[in-house]
Amino acid sequence: MSEHEQIIVQDLVKTFTVRNGLAKMFTINAVKGVSFSIKPGETVALIGESGSGKTTVGRMILGLLGPSSGEVKYKGQAVQSFRRDKLRSYHKAVQAVFQDPYSSLNSKMRVGEIITEPLRNFGYKGDCGLRLAELLQVVGLSSDFAARYPYQCSGGQKQRVAIARALAAEPEFIVLDEPLSSLDITVQTQIIALLNSLKSKHRIGYLLITHDLRVVKAMADQVVVMFRGDVVETAGKAEFFACPQHFHSRALMAAVPSIDGLL
Repeated sequence: MSEHEQIIVQDLVKTFTVRNGLAKMFTINAVKGVSFSIKPGETVALIGESGSGKTTVGRMILGLLGPSSGEVKYKGQAVQSFRRDKLRSYHKAVQAVFQDPYSSLNSKMRVGEIITEPLRNFGYKGDCGLRLAELLQVVGLSSDFAARYPYQCSGGQKQRVAIARALAAEPEFIVLDEPLSSLDITVQTQIIALLNSLKSKHRIGYLLITHDLRVVKAMADQVVVMFRGDVVETAGKAEFFACPQHFHSRALMAAVPSIDGLL
C-alpha cells in the first residue's frame, strides 16, 4: 500500500474485555489484523454480516476507538501519533454519516444550527449564513429547512441534513456507516445519486460500511469482505460481482433476491 493513499488501515486489531454475570472476564477479538487502503475520490465498501467487525473498523478510522494494535494512516502518517492541532485537522478532514438520522441529529437544535455546528467548532472565517444556504442547496433542501427541527423532517430529509453537516467542514474523506438502511428504496436511490455526485465533484473518499449489496453495486469501486473480524476477500467491484471467491461472499450474494435492476 502506497504512502500516497488517502487512508491506510494497516494490521488493525481491536479486542474488548467484557464481564459476564458471574464476574468472569472474557476477551472478544472484534477485529483481527485488518488491512486495506482508500484513494482520494474512491469508494471502498466494507461489507459483512452483523458482528463482523466492520463498524468497529470505521470507528477506529474516525478516532472514536483506539486500536489494540496496528494503525490508521492519513496521507502516509499514523493518526495515533497526531498531537492536538494535527488531530483537530484530521477530525475536520474526516467526517461521518451514521446509520440512523433520527438519533444522529440533536432534536433540540434547528437544522440550520446542526449544519453550521462544524463551522463554529472548526473556526470558519466566512459567512456562516451563506455557507448554510450553499450546503442546503447541495443536498437538495430548500432554505426554509434551516428553521425546522429534525422531527419536522422525513427520514430522507434528515439524512440529507446529516450529509450537509458532514460536508460543512469540507472533508476529504467520509465514513458512511449504513447510511441508507433506515430509508425506503426511493429515498435510497436519491441519496446514492447525491453521494456519488459529491464524490465525483469534490474527489471525496468514502468508506461505505454496509451489508446491502445493492448499495455496494451502486456506489463502490472496491469491495472488502469481513467475516468474524477478518478480511476474507478484497476485489474490484466488477470482479467481486462476477465471481466472489470466499464462501461468505457467496453467502452474502445469495441473500439478495436479485442484484440487477434494484439500484
